[in-house]
Amino acid sequence: MMRGLLGAFTFAAAFVLASGGSPAPDERPRSAEPSFMLPCQFSSFSDDSALYLHAYRDAPTSGEIPPGGRICCGTVSHHLFIGSRIAAYFNLLARLEHPRLIVLLGPNHKARGHAPIALSGLPWKTPFGFVHVDTSCIGTLERSGIARIDEEAFLNEHSIGALVPFIAHSLPGACIVPVIFRKDADRSACRQLAQILCRAASDGVVLASLDFSHYKKSAEAEQEDRSSLRVMDSFDDGHVDRAFVDSRGALCTLLCLCRLEGARDFEIVDHTNSGIIAHRPQEPCTSYINALFRLPAASPHPLSYPRGPYPSDHTRR
Repeated sequence: MMRGLLGAFTFAAAFVLASGGSPAPDERPRSAEPSFMLPCQFSSFSDDSALYLHAYRDAPTSGEIPPGGRICCGTVSHHLFIGSRIAAYFNLLARLEHPRLIVLLGPNHKARGHAPIALSGLPWKTPFGFVHVDTSCIGTLERSGIARIDEEAFLNEHSIGALVPFIAHSLPGACIVPVIFRKDADRSACRQLAQILCRAASDGVVLASLDFSHYKKSAEAEQEDRSSLRVMDSFDDGHVDRAFVDSRGALCTLLCLCRLEGARDFEIVDHTNSGIIAHRPQEPCTSYINALFRLPAASPHPLSYPRGPYPSDHTRR
C-alpha cells in the first residue's frame, strides 16, 4: 500500500514539474501549506524546533573571513551530533553568499527506491516552515534521464532531511534541489549530472551532504581523512575511490562540478570527529569535514589553511 501511494506521489510531482505548474520563485509561499496540496517530504524533527534552536544557540562564531571568490560548492555533515557546527556552517554561508538556490547531494543510505540517482519534487516540511524545490532545475535534471524523481527514496533519508531545517533557518526563502545517490550510481552518470548542474544551477551553491570516516578510532579516522582531504584538495573526481566517505557518487559529482566551474580555492571550515568531541578516542567514530570551494578571486589571496597535512579538529572559531 505504501509503495503504491509513494508511486502516486512521485507521478504527481513529476506531472507538476513537466507541466511547469510551479509559481515563480518570488510568488511561491514560503511558510504556509503549499497551495497545490501535494504531499510533502518531512525533514528530521520536522515538528520539533528545539534541536535546531539549541544548535544555533550553541553554534561557534566565525572569526575574520578572508576575501575570496564566489562560493560555488561545499561539503557539510548531516550528523546532528554536531548540530551546532552545522548551524555555524550555514550561518557562514549566509554571511558570505546567502544563495537563493541550494543543490543538496547526499547518500541514499538505505538504497530505497528505484533510481540510482534520485530527485525529490516535493516541498519539505521543517520546524521553520516549508522549503520549496526549484522545479525548473529539477525538471531539467529529470528530462535528461540521468536522474529520476523517486519520492520513495527520500523517505526518512537524513542526508537531506537533517539539513533542510538549517537552510530554512539560515537561508529563508532559498529553494533546494535534493539529489541522492545509491552506491551503484554510475560515475559517468555523476559526471553528466555535474555538467547539467553547471548550466541549470549556475546561480546557486551545490553542497554535498557527507560524513567521512566511519567506525574507526579517532587516530585511524584522521588517517583516512588525510586521504579524503587530498582528493578534495586536488579537485580530481577521478580519485574519489581514495576518499573515505558515505557517498562517493555525490563527491564525484561535486568535484567534477568544481572542475567545470573553475574552482581553485579549497577552504576547510571545520574538521573533527565524534571521538575527539566526546573525548572517547578509542571508540568507533564518525569524522566530519565541512568545507567550501571557491572560484578564483579578483586578486589572489592565501588560503585560510595550508594544503596538508591536515591536523585534527581544524576548526575556524
